[in-house]
Parts: sequence; structure tokens; C-alpha cells
Amino acid sequence: MLPETIKLLPVQPLAAHGDRPKPGDSVLEPIRVSPREYSSAIEILAEAFAGDPMVKYVASEYVSKIYGVMFRAYSTKGYAYFDSPRMNGMILWIDSGEDPGLGAWIRGGALKMLTFPAGSLGRLMKVGRGVSKVHKECIKEHHLHLIFIAVSPASQGKGIGRQLMSLLTHEADSKALPCYLETQNPSNLRFYESFGFYVAKEIEISPELRSWSMVRPVPPRER
Repeated sequence: MLPETIKLLPVQPLAAHGDRPKPGDSVLEPIRVSPREYSSAIEILAEAFAGDPMVKYVASEYVSKIYGVMFRAYSTKGYAYFDSPRMNGMILWIDSGEDPGLGAWIRGGALKMLTFPAGSLGRLMKVGRGVSKVHKECIKEHHLHLIFIAVSPASQGKGIGRQLMSLLTHEADSKALPCYLETQNPSNLRFYESFGFYVAKEIEISPELRSWSMVRPVPPRER
């Protein structure tokens, strides 16, 4: 398991595959998200995903509520980190063997989603059913599941996302586990591919929304 704080080597933004850090780049020091900081993590998610295709499909005005419920539910069993004490970005993943149960979703406020307009609620449930079904089809073995990675718009393009992703890949490699994620934004594919993910399956949730399920295999061990 990762410690409460961990120093990582500086990483440059993804401009060209194989970029190297420059002298003088700062070293980020990710820290675990504590319960008293949940609101800050949710704020980052809401800002970063405001223009996400899934949010636009469901209902943009509910972005904070949707990601608030999801974060609170998954954080009960997951591993959530800020990029640093400055809290410009965050990442959350779970171990597939520790998926939160119904109780965690209820405590996270899932019942409040029932107050959404019927159309928005129906679209949200359609997305949930679609990605859940494909998840089970794409990977059946023990794995780490990336739930969120987000960087505040004002801090994007500074390599923070790559720093945060390296937390996940470091943890996965140390445990010899594959990783899984889903994204509804095609602009994210190249970023994830640079970390060893590949598209395992692409589905159409609706004519307005597609979803990509991606898997990162366990890298071969060096001899």
C-alpha cells in the first residue's frame, strides 16, 4: 500500500511520447485525501468534468451531485490522493476485491439522485448499466480500477495528471496487478495509452455518447 505521502520524480505534460523532465521542474508530493477534504476533491472533479461528454449527456447542472455521490461511495474502500498540499488535482482507484457495497452508495447520497428529472436519471442509469456490463466482460481477474483522475482547469498542462497516474501504475506494478478504466472522452485515449493501457472494448451508450473500456496488463518482469 502507498504511504500517506510519497515523492515522485517530475514528469512533463504529454506533448510527445517520451518527453523528459526539465531541470528545475518541481517534485510533487501526493497526499492521501482525508474525509475533511472530500469537498475539495469533489470540487476538483466538478470543475475538471464540467465539459465531459458523459456529464453533457446526463445533465451538466448535476455534475457536482453526481461526482459527489460517486466519490463518497468509492472513497470508503478506495485510495484517493491529491497531487500535493496545493490540491490542484486528484486520483481515486479501488481494488477490485474491495468494491463498495450498497450501504456505501446510500451513505454517499445515492438516494438523492432519485430527485433528478426522469430523463436525467434514466440517462445516468443507462450509462451505469452499460459500463458495468462491459467492465465484467473485459477483465475478470483481480485488478485495480481507476475511478477518477482530475486536474483543475487552471492547473492543466503542467504534468500533474501524469504524476497522479504514476501513483496508480506504481501501485499496480508493485502488486503485479492489471488496471482497468473507462472513459467517455476520446481525447483521453492517447494519455492513457501512454501508460500502457489499450482499448479492450468500445460501446455506444447512445447516439450522443460512446464509452471506451481500457486495460493495462501487468508489465513483463525484467530478468
